[in-house]
Amino acid sequence: MSSQATHRWLWPAVIAHRCGGLLAPENSIEGLVRAHGVGCRGAEFDAMLAACGTPVLMHDVTLERTTVGRGKVADTPWAVLSQVALRTRGGEVSPECIPSLAMALDACLALGVSPNIEIKPSEGADRATGHAVAELAARQWPKSAPVPPLLSSFSIPALEAAALAAPDLPRALLLEIVDADSLAVAQRLGCIALVVEQSQLSALLISRAHAAGLGVAIYTENDAERGQHSLVLGLDGLITDRPALFLG
Repeated sequence: MSSQATHRWLWPAVIAHRCGGLLAPENSIEGLVRAHGVGCRGAEFDAMLAACGTPVLMHDVTLERTTVGRGKVADTPWAVLSQVALRTRGGEVSPECIPSLAMALDACLALGVSPNIEIKPSEGADRATGHAVAELAARQWPKSAPVPPLLSSFSIPALEAAALAAPDLPRALLLEIVDADSLAVAQRLGCIALVVEQSQLSALLISRAHAAGLGVAIYTENDAERGQHSLVLGLDGLITDRPALFLG
């Protein structure tokens, strides 16, 4: 079987990490705008549930690192989170507040940016988060759009719930460590790709994944020479804090 014959990757090769990488506050609408401004047409961002069940863009379980707020995202309703200002990468207060997933998808549609939504559950909320994120993305993203959102997660229960809620949306298995069972697990889950930590990438992994019908993306690649070499090897997607390094 050809190593390139069966896999299907629809998203841009260069994907901005947490909306805009280092260009803006992480998981922000400004990040999407700035990534688009440097020519990036793909963006990865994290979706977690607020206390009321609204999916919001947030990586951490708690608010302190990236916002002026305090406490857990899962304990705070969207009505409050929507008024919480984000911090810049330097720690200053940004004029932008925490966006909802719905707001981020609207921005992606307006900008022509293809989203990779990482389902990021708080403790004990894997299935609820997977279901809510997938259901919202399927409802909001036009079925006529040529490229659908890609849902990814480290959480197997979250991916299983996403598959039940929106079986037509593609999914990817996130992995920090690749082992002998990784391809089989991704296939069992009905995933179309693996997204692996960049140190786990090899030409052999790309070849085996493609032969199994799976795309391969990496996170978080900020080394221009290494990243370009990976793309030459056949890497499908490269998630980066520095998208401008790989564009133009």
